[in-house]
Amino acid sequence: MSNTVTLQFSLRTVAPRFAQPIGRSVASAVAALASWMRPSAESPAEAAARLRSMANQYSSQPSFAADLRAAADRHEQQAGIQ
Repeated sequence: MSNTVTLQFSLRTVAPRFAQPIGRSVASAVAALASWMRPSAESPAEAAARLRSMANQYSSQPSFAADLRAAADRHEQQAGIQ
């Protein structure tokens, strides 16, 4: 003995009513979060200060520290800071 069940339904061809507004708001929230997390550009003075700070951490390797300080000086000269 077998039973047969016939189901009649139509396929949904449109998105739910609030799908587009929700998608747009989620996309804008993700874009805002990404732009907030993006690091800001360093000024030449900040970059030179960071190089000098790094040079101070290499006191056990004086030649490497001197190279970092020289790079900071060159960076400032190229940017016209000094």
